[in-house]
Amino acid sequence: MSENVNYGEENPYVIDLIDYETGETVPFEHLDTVRLGDDDYIVCIPYDDEEEEVTEIAMFKIDKDENSEDCLSQVVDDDLADKIYVEFKKRNKDKFIFDN
Repeated sequence: MSENVNYGEENPYVIDLIDYETGETVPFEHLDTVRLGDDDYIVCIPYDDEEEEVTEIAMFKIDKDENSEDCLSQVVDDDLADKIYVEFKKRNKDKFIFDN
């Protein structure tokens, strides 16, 4: 997936990501940017303004494309995702209620 920023007036944290496999635009709400080592990752949830409970979280590494522009690649490594989530929970313990 790659980033196509589309900040709406009702929620400025919503970004549209393009799924290159399907070509569809998928809205996500950006919750935080986490730094691990020399890399930055964004933590998001699928955006649904009617959804009351978060059941899914997505993490993306901020990369550079061939033109040195920012792009996102989804984190698929479970160990890395766990490390990002632990750091995210530490940074946001006062903002969110975590089940685990």
